[in-house]
Parts: sequence; C-alpha cells; structure tokens
Amino acid sequence: MQARAEFKYLRLPDRKIRVIMELVKGAKVDKAFNILKFTNKRGSDIVHKLLRSAVDNISKKSGANLDNLYIFSAYANQGPRFKKLHARAMGRGGMITRKFCHACIIVSDEYVEKNKKAMNKIKKAAAAKAKAVEAKPAEKKEAKLKK
Repeated sequence: MQARAEFKYLRLPDRKIRVIMELVKGAKVDKAFNILKFTNKRGSDIVHKLLRSAVDNISKKSGANLDNLYIFSAYANQGPRFKKLHARAMGRGGMITRKFCHACIIVSDEYVEKNKKAMNKIKKAAAAKAKAVEAKPAEKKEAKLKK
C-alpha cells in the first residue's frame, strides 16, 4: 500500500529541495527522520513535515507499522515564478524572480523491488569488470611464454 503527501507552492527553489529529497529517497522512514533531523539545510524541516504527513496518511489508510515503511519516491518539480521589478540605474528595471516548487513524497510498506534489481545489475557489472581486469594480465603472461 502506498500513501502520498504533497506540498504545493513551496517558497524554495526546486533544486534546493531536490538535494534533501535525494538524501532520503529509498530509505526506511525512521532512518529518514534521523537524516532530516541532522541535515543543516533550510528545507530539511519542510521535508520532515512532508514525510510525517505521508506517514500519517498511510497509517490512517491501512494502519501500517512505522518499522516497515520505506520512501518509495520523493521528488520536487518546478512551480510558478514570482516576478518583480527592481529599480536600476538610468531608469531601467531589473527582473527579480522568486522560484516556487511542488514537493511530493510517496511512502510504501513494501520494499521497492526495482532498487534490488538495479543493485544486482550494478554488482554483476562490477564483478564482470573485475574478472576482465584479472584476465588481461594472465593473457599477457601466456603470450610472453609462447614467444
């Protein structure tokens, strides 16, 4: 089962929230709360509230236990921009844009299988690369012995 929490028109740029979201994506919820508590970024308290809201949503829906919850997805998209003019020299105006974003966290009580599959692919590729590196010196020795 999954539950989501959204924060629309958040008064921070999406690139700043995205940094914090990447820290907790795919982690267990209790570990994510701990990470957010000790992250020294402006948006970490906002993401903490958002995660707490998602956990409350799934506990109301299905009564899921906090120990079994994972962060399935966490993302921040661009929102509208607040534009205003700032007076500049010689009667000109400079544009100042304040960026907004829409942040979303999806919490699930089932561990994401696609992450396991991706990690297995990475491990297999690393093992194959290690074998290839080990095989090359052995081939060189055999070639020298044949000469």
